[in-house]
Amino acid sequence: MSHAIPCNWSDEAMEYVDKLADKINVGWDGECECPSDWAFRFLSRMKAGAIKTPFSYEAFVNNKEIIATLESYALDIEKYWFVLLFIYDITCDFGIHAADASKTDYDLFVEINAYLQQHPHAVLYLSDDRELRKNNRYETDSPAILLNLRRFVKQELDKYRERPRIKVWTHDVQCNNYTLSLGAAQQQVLMYKLYKALFAVLGLPDLRAKKGGTVSYSKMLLVSRIIYFCRLTTNESFVVEDSSLKGVLKQYRDFDFNRRHPRTYTGGLNLSENKGE
Repeated sequence: MSHAIPCNWSDEAMEYVDKLADKINVGWDGECECPSDWAFRFLSRMKAGAIKTPFSYEAFVNNKEIIATLESYALDIEKYWFVLLFIYDITCDFGIHAADASKTDYDLFVEINAYLQQHPHAVLYLSDDRELRKNNRYETDSPAILLNLRRFVKQELDKYRERPRIKVWTHDVQCNNYTLSLGAAQQQVLMYKLYKALFAVLGLPDLRAKKGGTVSYSKMLLVSRIIYFCRLTTNESFVVEDSSLKGVLKQYRDFDFNRRHPRTYTGGLNLSENKGE
């Protein structure tokens, strides 16, 4: 990458990145919601040379099909380059060696509280064995221990007036167990959803190509071509039509990417959870 990196996150070239970051992530300062800091994290990674890509800025600006579509929507090519890098970086972070964060602190406390209420004579087991074998577990029905457990759970739930809008954890998910990677097709769907969020926040209209025109106005085909450009697929059909991408979306579009917990872009991905979208 030889293009000049913005000096700070408020640089005009970061406009698309800033807008997308605020759309897909809600910041958390430990007590309440705040603006996302993902644009700052992205910029810091660019300055540190931490974003490794199988493509270059020169290849991007020389890709006639992609550039023609972007220009037809009057999009700024420089700003789009940086948001392309941003989306690629997020896709890699969430797609490769992330952790499963399907349950937050709040979710776990709700489940434990419900179980304790429904089972007044519950016994507490401690074990490092999933099968809870008797020779490899610690068991207690101590009233003092269980009473304090109930008090602790209630105390934690009392911190929430209502179900949190964003996902919050008090400890790193699975003790830094970042081992789960998505397949190439799922990464393609994630990238598509990120671009869909970008198009929404930029307010892109649905344009139709003029009769006899050679430029594609299809946003689906644009994303398909970018997926191929970013080397998330080697299937050349992604460049000429969007049917391959549509097939992948049909299979994986309901996958909940919000439950992924990556290394860099932490704090919670906030993509639409509407099924079939």
